[in-house]
Parts: sequence; structure tokens; C-alpha cells
Amino acid sequence: MSDTPVAVFAALIVLCASGNLASSVWLHRGPESTLRIHTRVAVSTLSTAAVVYAAGWGSLLMVAFAVGSAEMLRTAGPVTSKPNLWWNFIAIAGGQIAVEVGFAPSVVQPALSHAIAIAGLACLAIVTQVLGQSARATEAAEALLRERATHFEALIEHASDLIGVVSRGGYIVSVSPAVTPMLGYGREEVAGLPVSTFVDADMAANIEPMLTDVANNVGTALAFDLRLRHKDGHYRLTKATLTMPTAEWSDHIVINIHDITTQRDLEEQLRHDARHDTLTGLLNRKAFGEASERACARAARQGRTVGMLYIDLDGFKQVNDTFGHDAGDRVLIQAARRLDRCLSDGATLARLGGDEFAVLIDAVDGDAAIAVAEKMLALIAEPIDGLPNDVRVGASIGIALRSSEGIEISTLMHDADAAMYAAKRNGRSRWEMTGVTVEI
Repeated sequence: MSDTPVAVFAALIVLCASGNLASSVWLHRGPESTLRIHTRVAVSTLSTAAVVYAAGWGSLLMVAFAVGSAEMLRTAGPVTSKPNLWWNFIAIAGGQIAVEVGFAPSVVQPALSHAIAIAGLACLAIVTQVLGQSARATEAAEALLRERATHFEALIEHASDLIGVVSRGGYIVSVSPAVTPMLGYGREEVAGLPVSTFVDADMAANIEPMLTDVANNVGTALAFDLRLRHKDGHYRLTKATLTMPTAEWSDHIVINIHDITTQRDLEEQLRHDARHDTLTGLLNRKAFGEASERACARAARQGRTVGMLYIDLDGFKQVNDTFGHDAGDRVLIQAARRLDRCLSDGATLARLGGDEFAVLIDAVDGDAAIAVAEKMLALIAEPIDGLPNDVRVGASIGIALRSSEGIEISTLMHDADAAMYAAKRNGRSRWEMTGVTVEI
């Protein structure tokens, strides 16, 4: 060590420490300021130079400058790379000048100290440059991670799907904000509760075994339909997916829940619309044909007789032309309801199109079919709501029967249609059965 007085050395350390603290606080309040960055680096570098040169070691402790540069890069970031190079050069050059003129002590000869300083500066420049590049790469990676984390958080916060974490024991650890619009609960209301609290009774017993299965198959997703209870008591149909992403999660499983209630309702509506008449809600021609084929095949196997009634409204065109299509629609709707009131279980009613309807009755005889037709004629002839009382419509009904010996829907419908036209030719507002004519 040099012969620098201990009191001077101690005072220098206290002064440098105070300067470093003050410049650090000042930089923290304005980290983007170039002046503050240079001030912080200058204070740190010059403090290091003051201490090591006062000790007489000067250029021999070049590692102290490297440590100082690394600390600046760690705390203030890669923006201190160039300031570190400049101020290290200034501090070491100043120290060597002080050694040369005898102002600063040195434990080695000045010439050797200068040679060590030059070599040390070259190494220090390389080290600072490498550390700066590393700091820039680290900063870029951290910025990318922050950006991705922010993006991921935004996705979670605004996702329509409910995303959550549950324990292997079936308890809710956390959920995304989508729990509120989907199920009506706040996030804090569901945290810590068992998943079974919100699941229908049929599925509740299966939740824990499924969680265990997922935990034992890391990285494998398990998807299934799940009915979840809304806060107001009704149930939502969802598609749930359970996954344990990595083994490090150990006790936690990710659950993703997609509400498919509206989708399923729409699918059901589309299926219904494809088979039903939009005005009356009755089966359409295609669905009636399919249902009739099944009924005929069943009747043939069981040795029963089936009957078909083919109904065409009389006077409907006049109502439509006189009072408009709204009135015509009203007639069709009321006619459909009245026809349905005449039928017992097992009968199939459909609107074939326009003002034509058809009924298939399983296990029926001629008398029963005629009774149904007469009841239909009576109800159809009643006044139509919304139209003048003297405005009435009637119906021409054709009846056809087929036994188990040979039931074909095409033949049955053809016979019923032919009987209906016979009823129209014979005066309308009556029924006709294939092979039977009755005056009304």
C-alpha cells in the first residue's frame, strides 16, 4: 500500500460512496436523461479511480474498473456502454498523468504502471463492449418477454372463453374475467371453491377422476362437454378442455371452457327448420315422407294397418285473394291447429305445401279414419278468427288404408291424393275413401 494517510483514505471512500448514492438516486428519477447517465457513470468511474490510485495500486487494479462497468450495465442498462468506455479512459488517463507528475502514489515504477494501464484499457474496452452487447441482448429479450406477457394478459382478460387453473383435488385456483359474462359470478366469488359446485350432478362425480387422469398424462388434452350452472340457476352447455402443460405444474391444471349453448341452440333450430314448415310448425313434406316410411315399415313388421288422410282446404284461394296473404296465413295456422286437435297419439300431421295437409295414422281401421275425417271437417268449417263471420273455409279429405300385406308410402299417398280429388269432384267439404263413397 502507498503511504496515503488513513484519514484521507477513509474520507475519500466516504465522499465517493456519497457521490455514488446521490448520482444513483438522481439517475433513477430520470433514467432517459443523457446528462444523468453520464453523471452517474462519471461519478462511479472517477470514484473507483480516486480510491485505487490513492491506494497506490492504480492500473494494477484495472479489474475494479471492469467491475464498475459491469455494475453500471446491470443497473442502468446498455445505454451506459459508450459512457463507460469514455469515462474509464478519462479516469485511467487522468490517474496515470497523476502518477507521472508524482501527484498520485504508485507501488510500481511509473513506466511499468503506464504499460499496464495501456494493456488494461485495451482489455477493459473489449470487456465493456462484450458486456454491453450481452446487456443489450438481455434487455431485448426482457422487452420481448414483457411484450408477450402483456399480449398474453390482454388475450386472457378479453377472451370470450373462460380460462382458469384448478388443483388436482378439483378446487378453483384462478379464473379469467370471462367467468362473469359466461356464468354471472365474479372472479373472487369462485376462487377456492370446488369445480363440482358449478357442475350438474351427473358430471360432478367424474371431475376428480378426470383431473387425476390429466395430471398423469402431462401435455395431453382431455376435451368433453360440460354443463355449468349459471348464477341465476340455469345451465350453460360448454366444451371444456383440461391440460397439464408441464410436469413442473405438478398440482395445477389449466382448464379452457368454451360456451356452446348458443351454437347448439342454433344447430337445433336449423335441424328443426329443415324438417318443419316455418308458418305452421308442422312437419314438412320431406320429414313427413321419412316419418311415414318408418311408420309403414314398422306396421308391416307388426301386421297392422295404416291410414293416410290427404287434406286440401276449400275456399282458401278466395280468402287469400280477397283479404290478403296475412289473412291466408292466419287461415293456414288455424287450420293446422284444428287438424292437430283431431288427432290422438301416434298420428303424424304435416303441411305438404300451399293449403295441402296430410295425416298418417298407425294401427287404424276404416271407421276410425272416417271418424277423424268427419271431426276435421267440422272443425275446419268453424269461423276463422280475424275474418268476417260469414267467411268460411272447408276441406276435401281423401282417405287411403293399407294393410301389412304391402305398405308402400308412395302408393298410400297416391291413393289418398286420388281420393281427395274425388271429394272435390263430388262437391267439396267432404271425405272420400279409396273404394268407398259416402254422401254428406
